[in-house]
Amino acid sequence: MQQAVVRPPTHNSADADLAIDDLVRDDRVRADVYTDAHLFDLEMERVFNRAWIFMAHESQVPNAGDFVTSAIGRQPVIVVRDAKGAINVLYNRCPHRGAIVCRESEGNTHRFACPYHGWNFRIDGELSGIPFRSAYDDEFLQSEDLSLARVARVENYRGFVFACASHDGPSLVDYIGPLKDGIDNLLDRSPSGEVFVSAGVHRYRYKGNWKMQLENGLDEYHPPFSHASTVRPGGQQLQRAYAAKTGYKVLSDKDPNEADAKSHYDHGEVHGARYGQAYLTIPDATRRSELEVPEYRQGLIDRHGEQRALEIIENSNMSNAVFYPSLIVRVSGNMHIRVVRPISVGETEVLVWPMQVKGVPEQVNKGIVRYANVHVSVSSFVQTDDLEIFERVYEGLQARQPQWVMLARGVGREWDGPYPDEKVGYATWETGMRAQFRYWKQLMSENT
Repeated sequence: MQQAVVRPPTHNSADADLAIDDLVRDDRVRADVYTDAHLFDLEMERVFNRAWIFMAHESQVPNAGDFVTSAIGRQPVIVVRDAKGAINVLYNRCPHRGAIVCRESEGNTHRFACPYHGWNFRIDGELSGIPFRSAYDDEFLQSEDLSLARVARVENYRGFVFACASHDGPSLVDYIGPLKDGIDNLLDRSPSGEVFVSAGVHRYRYKGNWKMQLENGLDEYHPPFSHASTVRPGGQQLQRAYAAKTGYKVLSDKDPNEADAKSHYDHGEVHGARYGQAYLTIPDATRRSELEVPEYRQGLIDRHGEQRALEIIENSNMSNAVFYPSLIVRVSGNMHIRVVRPISVGETEVLVWPMQVKGVPEQVNKGIVRYANVHVSVSSFVQTDDLEIFERVYEGLQARQPQWVMLARGVGREWDGPYPDEKVGYATWETGMRAQFRYWKQLMSENT
């Protein structure tokens, strides 16, 4: 296997070649991985074109002709349900001269038409019309595939639709590994076995690298500091989840700067597994407070029986599930889908859809939406802090020294988890981020 190199690295001399292998160590990564435009271009080819990328929830396209537009890295795609009920993922590019054929973010249509020369396509992507087609030879029309191109693989796990641009690689279930448990528990907690996404989307951009948001979804070290304005006396945050009686506890009574101080968050765990998949578990009732609503609990008992319902509630400890490299799902509390889309090395788009639970009282779903606004909207009390930090990090990394970004919390102290290659640490450790970079290094080092 030939090792990939990048020219030139940001933090070394301009005429040096920096091997991918030199960018990632067990406890640190080079600042270049967040700032180098050459590396970013390689990521689009070797990470996003090989990984399973979240496309949509099936409830967003319930009927024939329903579509949403999405992306695989920088490649625009259309997610559309066809007349037979299948969900297709099509490259959003006319095969004639390359124009995008669908600009809207969502809608319903009976065809897609190119605005440039009027070529049109059925909702399954097949070519249905060429204006003034007599100028083309029949041999040309018959020998060329002039339909919208299909993404190589599409899989749907319990309503969550993913696509992969590569024909090779693991299946979706193998790829997401332990995060399957988070989706299963999320749906088991629905009295109907379903969730849906129909309350709208928060969409915003920040000036920073895409990996910053993915890593932040696993970072329980930062809340007392980045979100200090939301922390009340006693170390509890403002209320962030429907039906919670208090906010999340983020500080213990001891000064965090004392030598033997430990974070309150370390009663939870962070897991990092194969293919960069990672998640947080926080055994805190405020993270699943909606399950304390009597009507909600009764709905679970009616579906599962009392013993099984109580087991499901007790096991609802997964907080953030981070599907590398494109998705964060909050699977308990203020449940939402958060998609991370790279625009350039220094610009990232984030889209957040609140998830609602089918079969629960209406006030529960209204509460989930309300607290999504408090937590992850562009005008929230929490996500705005994170966006400011991402921009400060990207600005700070323009300094040439030091060369490294540290990911050393918990190195050498982790224990094995139940899944292949899974390591487990306390929630403030950087275990999940290290798992992400191990897979990043693997993908970026492979030329084929």
